[in-house]
Amino acid sequence: MYNIDFDLSSIIISIIVIGCMHVIKDRKRDENRLFLWIVYNGLVCSILDVLFAIATNNPGNKSYYIAYVTSFLYLAIHNSIPLLYYIYVNMVSGAYYKTSKSRYMIISIPYLVDAFLIILNIFNHKVYTLDSNLVYTRQVLMAVIYGVSMFYLFMVFGHVTYYFQSIRIKKTIMLIFLVTGGIVALAIQYFFPKLLVELFVQSIIYMTVMITLDDEASHKVEEYDVYSRDTFKRDVEVLINSNNKFSVIIIKLTNIEGYMSVLGVNQINKSLKNVAKWLKNIDKSVRVYSLNVGVFALVVTGEETSHTEYISYTLNSRFKDAWKINDIEIEYNVVIYEVHVPEELSRVEELLLLGNSENGNGTRLTFISGQGLNEIKRRLKIEQAVRKALIENQFKVYYQPIWDRKSNKIKSAEALLRLYDPDIGAIRPEEFIRTAEKNGAIIGIGEFVFEDVCRFLHENNVKDLGIEYVEVNLSPVQCMQRDLTDKFIDIMKKYDVDVNMLNLEITETAAVENMEVMKRTIRKLRDIGFATSIDDFGTGFASMSSVFNIDFKLLKIDREILWRALEDDEAMIMLKNTIEMGKRMGRKIVQEGVETLEQKELMEELECDYCQGFYFSKPIPKDEFIAYVKQFNG
Repeated sequence: MYNIDFDLSSIIISIIVIGCMHVIKDRKRDENRLFLWIVYNGLVCSILDVLFAIATNNPGNKSYYIAYVTSFLYLAIHNSIPLLYYIYVNMVSGAYYKTSKSRYMIISIPYLVDAFLIILNIFNHKVYTLDSNLVYTRQVLMAVIYGVSMFYLFMVFGHVTYYFQSIRIKKTIMLIFLVTGGIVALAIQYFFPKLLVELFVQSIIYMTVMITLDDEASHKVEEYDVYSRDTFKRDVEVLINSNNKFSVIIIKLTNIEGYMSVLGVNQINKSLKNVAKWLKNIDKSVRVYSLNVGVFALVVTGEETSHTEYISYTLNSRFKDAWKINDIEIEYNVVIYEVHVPEELSRVEELLLLGNSENGNGTRLTFISGQGLNEIKRRLKIEQAVRKALIENQFKVYYQPIWDRKSNKIKSAEALLRLYDPDIGAIRPEEFIRTAEKNGAIIGIGEFVFEDVCRFLHENNVKDLGIEYVEVNLSPVQCMQRDLTDKFIDIMKKYDVDVNMLNLEITETAAVENMEVMKRTIRKLRDIGFATSIDDFGTGFASMSSVFNIDFKLLKIDREILWRALEDDEAMIMLKNTIEMGKRMGRKIVQEGVETLEQKELMEELECDYCQGFYFSKPIPKDEFIAYVKQFNG
């Protein structure tokens, strides 16, 4: 007698799993569809097993035919599950997308042999027999059927082991459980044929897999019904770690903020939802992600560049036209990046960096691929160099002398950071400072510079050389630190440096964009004795009154104003008025970018207090700076 209790339980569990899978409509990925097919396979086999058991347990005229047909279908259908396991694991690891169809045909040969033997059994009865008394007996070739199943299960185990790095730990545990459970269930069924427990064990495994699988709905951006940034990172890392060649297309709408300010967030979200819906309909095999507001990504698996080129062409054609929302035409400015991975970019961080890039220049449509991606590569290398420099102390502080007009002496200097990377070479400050501000490294860099300057002042008696103070640049990010003043005080105490020997410098743009923050920060700094100056004055768009609301001691005029003044009358008027206004308000004036004798003489004529520039000296290391000051000041 066959015990069908386990099979009945398996049917119930399988129906629950299938119901849950269908309710969660977002399970449309390749691996989810195949997993659903595996569960259906188990359900059908459980039903066939029950019908077979009922027929053999209740002999009758039709029982023999029911038992024979159900056993035949059961073997043919059920023996495909180990092969489906293998393909499923390939999908989870990402190896599926780089494996050719011909390879899967070869891998399917053992199952096809199984199917052929099962069909031949109708004539030669070498796999199983069913006699007139409905007694089911395994024959010699049944070992081959079970052997093929074990072969596939061990292949699954080997695949999981080989691609361990590309499968997340939770899924790795789940897949090992899937294989182990399959082997145990197969062994029990083989040695205890009357105990129909195999399908029950598999159904329990399927439920566990469904529960432990990522809920795709939780990894979607609800507003647009596309996958999220975190899902993009996960999927791309899987493809990269499993050595796939694929393409990523990133679409960035560069004027999205302007439209939001005019039409409102709700209207633009409706428009973006339409954009996302259209992107999903370009090609059903392409996954669509939202990396940020107005930034979408498409992942195109496979090595065929023609497929990617067709999608890029489709995108270019569509985004030339406006998008309508409630009879309003929205003309998005778009930057489209086409990247072949890993030939052009090989890390998910590089791809995400594209969504934060500033390319496009306000044009309606910009398409970037191939050599155009070099800037992105450089930015990522610079980011790595900045992190490495902080760890390995590769930053160097140079000093640029500042000349005092009245005394004709070098009275101060500006501390300027320099970075040389062995792989990249010398990196311009504007490059690595911008990168450091974006990734948060600027806080560590700011503290490093401040401490290095304090150490320099402690080790060298610069007062005897005529140096009154050293200017240290202060990042806007540093100004937002609540404990900034405490850190500075601790460092000054450590090196026994007087606060009067330091002047903190902030750019005009930073001061204007963060007016209230700057006011509070500078008030705290002034309370403990720091002098402050505003750098690059004249480059921002602030009114004079808003800038002078902050208590700066020095105004450093941007070099561009000086350079233009010698060629343009209006620029000369601006330069003169800026110096005069600063003086009337009690500020000292520093002119940056003085590179020629003519410029120096102009500054003397306009009675500018201080000058800084290559005419006097470029930024130089501390030892050279001391030697230079000794020589200049006599």
